[in-house]
Amino acid sequence: MADSYTTFGNFLLLKERARGGVGSLWRAGEMERTGFKRIVWLRRLDQIGLDRNLMSADFAAANQIAQTLKASSIVRNASVGREKGVPYLAWDYVPSQPLDQLLERVAHEQFPIAIDNALLIAEKITAALASALSVEVGGEPLHHGFLLPHMVMIGNDGEAMAGGFGLAKGFLANLAKVPALKDAAAPYLAPEVLGGQPASRRTDVYSVGAILFQLLTGSPLPADPTVRAAALTAPQLAFEEGAVPADVMAILRKTLATRPEERFGSAAELKRELEKLLYGGAYSPTTFNLALFMDRLYRNDIEQEDRELQKERGLDVAAYYQPPKPAASETPAPVVVEQPASSRTGLYVAIGAVAVLAVVVGILLLRPTPQAGIDSESLRNEVKRQLDAYNQQIEVLRREAEAERIKAAELQQQLEDSRKGAGPRKLTAEEQAKIEADIRAREEADRQRRERLAAIEAQAKQLEAKVAAPVVVPTSPPVVPTPIPQPTAAPVATLPAAVPTTAPPTAPPATQAPAAVAPTVAPVPAAPGIGLGDGLKENDLVDPTLVDVPPQILQDAKPSYSRVFLMSRQSLQGLVILKALVNAKGLVEDVQVLRPFPVPKLGVDEACAEAARQYRFKAATKGGIKVKTWATITMQVSNKR
Repeated sequence: MADSYTTFGNFLLLKERARGGVGSLWRAGEMERTGFKRIVWLRRLDQIGLDRNLMSADFAAANQIAQTLKASSIVRNASVGREKGVPYLAWDYVPSQPLDQLLERVAHEQFPIAIDNALLIAEKITAALASALSVEVGGEPLHHGFLLPHMVMIGNDGEAMAGGFGLAKGFLANLAKVPALKDAAAPYLAPEVLGGQPASRRTDVYSVGAILFQLLTGSPLPADPTVRAAALTAPQLAFEEGAVPADVMAILRKTLATRPEERFGSAAELKRELEKLLYGGAYSPTTFNLALFMDRLYRNDIEQEDRELQKERGLDVAAYYQPPKPAASETPAPVVVEQPASSRTGLYVAIGAVAVLAVVVGILLLRPTPQAGIDSESLRNEVKRQLDAYNQQIEVLRREAEAERIKAAELQQQLEDSRKGAGPRKLTAEEQAKIEADIRAREEADRQRRERLAAIEAQAKQLEAKVAAPVVVPTSPPVVPTPIPQPTAAPVATLPAAVPTTAPPTAPPATQAPAAVAPTVAPVPAAPGIGLGDGLKENDLVDPTLVDVPPQILQDAKPSYSRVFLMSRQSLQGLVILKALVNAKGLVEDVQVLRPFPVPKLGVDEACAEAARQYRFKAATKGGIKVKTWATITMQVSNKR
């Protein structure tokens, strides 16, 4: 018997994955005449009692946010709309599991989530929220406002993505109308939100804390905020694994504080605290280990889903597809989506924003101004504000790139130890292949990050020049045969997700418009350099994210450990991660300890640092020039012989 499918507007519903208070979740195909345009995750908000008009009121803003907000921790190509009156959210399908379903599976199968994995999931969620802070809506950094496990997808590859940005008002307005929605959401919402106050950055922090609490203990917080304090008195890990560690409890108590002002100020601040905890030595989180956990928990489901997808991608949709009817033109209210002066990540957003700013400034300077001249000082201040924002983003991205290199170094060390038989256990061929694929992916991401940072630094240099240069304002409007089209009633700033490869519209050539024209802010092509100008010399210090070829180890050295360490009756082992400043001759000038040995006062860190100073490298290069930069060194330490 042939499979029968149901259509939902332009979507073909392939398989229902979940149903509950936040609607039904489907794997679906978005159709076009010749087949599927894409496979998507589709959440239909089809709960009984839902006020669909309230839910849909902010859809225009949510779609604008989805076009602007681009990050690896955000669901891709998200869109919201209504079909047959039913609101929905759709985003690109990636092999993953909804976090609410993962929590149910863990409880049902008595399969504990390791503390490392629980903390890593929370850190990845904060990465998504921190990325959202790089976008402004109505003059304020964007927050989520309705962060539930239902809004988070945990990839089979160990990554995590969040969605549902811009929809909090509609969901919150329906809490009292849809009991099932309130039952699903209440354990994750801050007390003030449940009391009717608006959501904020600090309520997002609370929601992350509530999710982390359930990841660790196996149980959600009580729906009634007045009894939550008792749950936080002495929480136990799931499946009788003992008490929640004190260092984790310190973060939980601050994220779940009843008074908003006592919590972390934002998800970005919480993310930094989680990173200190994760990479401070007590825990060993890796995306690879989280992927292994997902594989063990969902192996049969993953294999079954692969077979279903292979079949579904080849479906003939001719019997289901109906060409869309022309829609009545609508002019949505402008939605202000800007780049603020402080952001966490959002590299794509930043690059696009610089390009858009160049276009806007060019149009402002070129368009006719019969009534009044351009306020050059205001224009210069706006460019400077944007420049300050991008400089802050560059600094943050460099720090994050350093953290990513540490993770990659750990994976490489794990792989090498397994091959030498020096690790705690020998990895299987499948595990080694996964680690190698993860390392390659991180190396490619690092290469792309360096290219993008180079481009954005070059653009920042252009903006610096424009801030310093005088702005010439024409006293009479220029004569332009073909006027530049004025902006329509579209949203104020729809930021592209990447650097444009073609120049934005400029004024007609001088032969067509002989009148004096004010100078424009020129678009910036992909930068060949690194934003240091043409004076780059050998042994100049260059950020490691911007070099073309990083330092490569030619000769290592073994640490000389203290007698106390070597003679200890206790088995001592762990990782020490260092950062070495490598000059143009390949010599190490300075060493810093990024992750110390777990047991202090044994001289292990000092011994590793001294060994690192004896390393010899092939120097890093930028544009063919040997430069000075930082390299990460990972050492596996053990007193076993």
